[in-house]
Amino acid sequence: MLSSARRTTFFFPLTCVASILFSGFLSPAAYAGGTAFDATSISAMGTASAGQAAEAGDASVLFANPAALTRFKRAELTQGAAVITIGTDYTSTQNNDGADSGAPQGQNGQVFSRKDGYDAAALAPNLFIAIPINEKLVMGFGAAASHGLVIHYDENFPGRNQGRDIDFKVTRLNLGFGYKLSPTLSWGLNGSYERYFQSIKLKLNYREAVEALAPGSAGLIEGPAGALIGAPPIPGESNAGLRMFGWAFNAQLGGLWEPSENTRVGLSYRPKTEFTGNRGKFKLDDSPEQAAFRDFLNSDGFFNSLAFSALGVDGKQAAADLAPEQVIKQEITLPDELRLSMFHHATPKLDLMATYTRQDFSVTTLNFQRESNGRTLENIPQNFVAAESYRVGMNYKLYKRLTLRAGYAIENSVIDDETRITILPDSDRQYFALGGQFDLSRDTSIHFAYQKLDTDPAPVGNNDQISPPEVRGGDFKGNVQLDTHFFGIGITERF
Repeated sequence: MLSSARRTTFFFPLTCVASILFSGFLSPAAYAGGTAFDATSISAMGTASAGQAAEAGDASVLFANPAALTRFKRAELTQGAAVITIGTDYTSTQNNDGADSGAPQGQNGQVFSRKDGYDAAALAPNLFIAIPINEKLVMGFGAAASHGLVIHYDENFPGRNQGRDIDFKVTRLNLGFGYKLSPTLSWGLNGSYERYFQSIKLKLNYREAVEALAPGSAGLIEGPAGALIGAPPIPGESNAGLRMFGWAFNAQLGGLWEPSENTRVGLSYRPKTEFTGNRGKFKLDDSPEQAAFRDFLNSDGFFNSLAFSALGVDGKQAAADLAPEQVIKQEITLPDELRLSMFHHATPKLDLMATYTRQDFSVTTLNFQRESNGRTLENIPQNFVAAESYRVGMNYKLYKRLTLRAGYAIENSVIDDETRITILPDSDRQYFALGGQFDLSRDTSIHFAYQKLDTDPAPVGNNDQISPPEVRGGDFKGNVQLDTHFFGIGITERF
């Protein structure tokens, strides 16, 4: 497609962001605060992760606070999995919503819903092990997701040219320890290897992108002037996608204070994670029509050269930008995390918990470049802010072997209405959680949990800062709302 001599960047709307969860075997799907994943522990999921850095109910506490490992006197293995179901609704807020070529345009109030299909659910397993070395030192190992986002829209929704699907995962492998400094104070360190995966799909609308690059050029190409220079028809919509991998190392520091036998306070901090070696391939479904259009752009005929020059277009560069396969690189930084938790054993049957977390997404930028020449493929300005969550929860021992859990949390969006994009529809949300634990024996416990993620409607289509302009995805305005449910089950074995 036409690529300007002044703006020699391909028009492909690779509006990708994100950041999230993956675990060689992990394929999860909903998110908390930006892209942070909220189901790393089945037991904690039952209390909306309230008290997670202080309760130390099982070995999964390693993820939230390695210092709390000192609570374990026997070796313990905890493993579980969450099934996440995802419904994605887009509602048009204007008539003639979306591109005027390709799929039919949406009308004000029309809903494009995606609640079924093989990819409308995901599985997120996790595994944690705690091993006491002596009376003061406990080692821990864990594998779980730290960030994750899976969004699948209706194939023909009006924002499809900005981004239709995203599967974003960051898997964290943890190796850490907790050490008891005194009867009431412990500290811990948790090192991690983190694996990044991102897959994005969209519909590339050739005509819309040509028009965005040089207004009026689509009409010229399709009219008598185009016939004079031998211009072929402008191709229709085509599927495009990107798959990208990367890795990073990080560490987490934690502390646990136990002022009394019934009360614990946990604090942990993880600095920002810098993924600097991300590489991937952009692929564009090719066709004879697209090949003919690339040949036209690549032509150095006299009349073509005059036409491209008049439009301010570098035809050869535009043809290269439309290559069916290109290598893309990205450097992305995920936020730091501060977690403060309190746990109080109020009565022989009742535990009360609370947690405050803060993750500063302002360090995250969305910029994608071609490895071959370093030119920007797409830059997506975002007014990212910190995500702050407030969580409360409780355990209630209903019977000798049965403990029930409940929790509630609120969290703010990290994105504003002006810069939100289709594949990061982050918005203010609430969590409603229920769960429980059934002790089969002194050594074996079963955990179960349900959590509902209730999000506010999130306006998309207002970000006019994406560069180059031909990658913005066209004129669409709508609201996105997610319908997300978590179902989890796990087991703990003590040795």
